[in-house]
Amino acid sequence: MGSIALEEAQPFFKRPWVQTPLVESASLSRAAGCRVFLKLENVQPSGSFKSRAMGNQILSHLTKPENANRPVHFYASSGGNAGLAAVCAARSLGYPCTVVVPVSTKPLMVQKLRTAGAADVIQHGETFSEAGEYMREVVMKNKDDNESKNVAKIALHPFDNEPIWEGNSTIVDELAAQLPPPVGEDEEATHRGRPIPADAIVCSVGGGGLLNGLVIGIERHRQLQTMSTNDASTPVSHPPSNPINLLAIETLGTDSLAAAVAKKSLVSLPKITSQATSLGAIRVSERTFQYATAPPQGIAVHSAVLSDADAARGVLRLADDERLLVELACGVCVEAAVGDAIKARALTSSGSLPSGTKKRKRDDADYPPHRDEGYGDDRSSATENETESEDGSDFESKLKQLVPGLNPDSRVVIIVCGGSNITIDMAAEWRKMLHEGWGN
Repeated sequence: MGSIALEEAQPFFKRPWVQTPLVESASLSRAAGCRVFLKLENVQPSGSFKSRAMGNQILSHLTKPENANRPVHFYASSGGNAGLAAVCAARSLGYPCTVVVPVSTKPLMVQKLRTAGAADVIQHGETFSEAGEYMREVVMKNKDDNESKNVAKIALHPFDNEPIWEGNSTIVDELAAQLPPPVGEDEEATHRGRPIPADAIVCSVGGGGLLNGLVIGIERHRQLQTMSTNDASTPVSHPPSNPINLLAIETLGTDSLAAAVAKKSLVSLPKITSQATSLGAIRVSERTFQYATAPPQGIAVHSAVLSDADAARGVLRLADDERLLVELACGVCVEAAVGDAIKARALTSSGSLPSGTKKRKRDDADYPPHRDEGYGDDRSSATENETESEDGSDFESKLKQLVPGLNPDSRVVIIVCGGSNITIDMAAEWRKMLHEGWGN
């Protein structure tokens, strides 16, 4: 199990990830109407939360008896960030790592992998799965005359195994210590029974490794909470009507979780069509599907899909307001939490306005007119015109839609997952595209 490996590895290996800051954002809090905290995973050694995932997976292999006193070579199949995290973690511990990426991986990321010290970077296939199969069936079976015959060749998965989830669960350990304690009777009543004092956590979903880790971390702290009571035989019950809400956010074209939830079974997307390629898993893990459809007591999981244009708005919000540069896969979480472009309930599945509503045009040219992305109801992408009811009240952000009852004292954590496939020039181009009507 990943948790055991994590504990056992500590005396012998350094953790190839760092504790990241949690900061409260005044600007995003104003926009969201509640307290918004940013968990800055973008400052990990690899630039993303994947340092936890791949780092703990690597540690779990290094602590296995069969790998003791042997040369080890790691292999990772990834669209970029997981591979970069694997290279950074392996290199920091003194081991080589070869990465196989899909052909769609941009030259920027390929160069980052090489610069980070990858033993080799190979491009093959259109998807993660094709790259992974080629890695296992061809690359790892090739014999290298310069490599020891005793070498242990180890394949690393980008999101689907227990050590990965356990590594990501350490985010919750840090949140438990970093979130301010409830103050006053009202806050104490709101968070009573919760293992961490948060109303909602917003994260993006590719294959589901981050979401799985958050659920596992919350469950672990619930168990610790139970054990710390005076009578350990009496579990601490969590109010069913007051769960910790996990918002699982995807972009249209990477929405394998939303598709699975809609069909009530695991499905595979025919291909990835979103620019947020870091979310490009055509199928989520079985555990992710289980958590989304039947989460543990005290946890509510909400699936939501936004457009690439909305993700770009989130990127620009972080760049402008917080001076943080992240990928589309990360920006989409910001827009889900605070974006006034997200008015999914303003449209029916046919694209018409509900009765009692009217459209009000924005003056801001950065937010072009609305285009229905075809989902409607809860899975609709953002409308770009503001929509208001007859009494003048605006429709709320995706966060407010999925988690009603949030107030100025509510705590919402956005996992700033980071990502390295981003440049200032890319952000500037997205700003230009939005100004010219991207998302129309």
